[in-house]
Amino acid sequence: MNSFTGIGLRAPHVEEISLTKPDISVLEVYSEDYLGADQTWLKGLEELRTSYPITLHGVGLSIGSSDPLNIRYLKRLRSLIDRVDPLRVSDHLAWCSLDGRYFGDQYPIPRQHSVLQHLVSRIGMVQDFLKRPLLLENIAFYLPPEPEDHAEYSDLGFWCTLATHSGCQMLLDVENLRINCRNHGGDPRVFLDGLPTHLVAEIHVAGGERLEFAKRTLHVDTHSRRPGDQTRTLYAAACARFPDAVRILEWDAEIPKLPELLRVAQSLESVA
Repeated sequence: MNSFTGIGLRAPHVEEISLTKPDISVLEVYSEDYLGADQTWLKGLEELRTSYPITLHGVGLSIGSSDPLNIRYLKRLRSLIDRVDPLRVSDHLAWCSLDGRYFGDQYPIPRQHSVLQHLVSRIGMVQDFLKRPLLLENIAFYLPPEPEDHAEYSDLGFWCTLATHSGCQMLLDVENLRINCRNHGGDPRVFLDGLPTHLVAEIHVAGGERLEFAKRTLHVDTHSRRPGDQTRTLYAAACARFPDAVRILEWDAEIPKLPELLRVAQSLESVA
């Protein structure tokens, strides 16, 4: 596998990549895009898998929900894993469902011991079912899950304890880390430098936006821009600290043409 940053495979680029086979280190696909796909779409992914490593990145696991695990979802995911043999399987440290209803976003997890125990149990069941290690991504959030003085762990302590007891690894999204520190306070380098080097198996980078909201500036994870200078610097530090991690540039809105996307991905290596 080439060492430079891979890209998220999105619909506008599927045909061009399939035909031209550009030099890309790894392709990330959203699991849900293929769970209900027809055979033509799945065969296209299998053909790409012969040329590129693939990572599966999900948004529907809802690992932090109080609902029972969605076994139908997990069966479909396991079938996809068996079919494409992905390099990594990931989702988010978050919840996105309640009472059987799914929502259009990922919501943060309270940093409580009881919640951590709940997560450890569910992560164990998921990893046993999928027969794969599970990576979980740090999400961007705009309202904290609890007041700071009610949290029983720091963000760093929660992640480290969760990984130790569950065996999961982290998908570190450096833009989400930067956004949370800008919106809520904190030093992203302190968090990054406190993570054990074995914990992070994948790194995501993207570009967000700044919005004016209620007379304050809010940094928002939109995946709609090239990464800014602060994000690129943090990405370089993450790549240096976790050199074996898979690297992915995500771009989901206002998606550029493929040559420009690849230029941005390759330019990230000049700072990594």
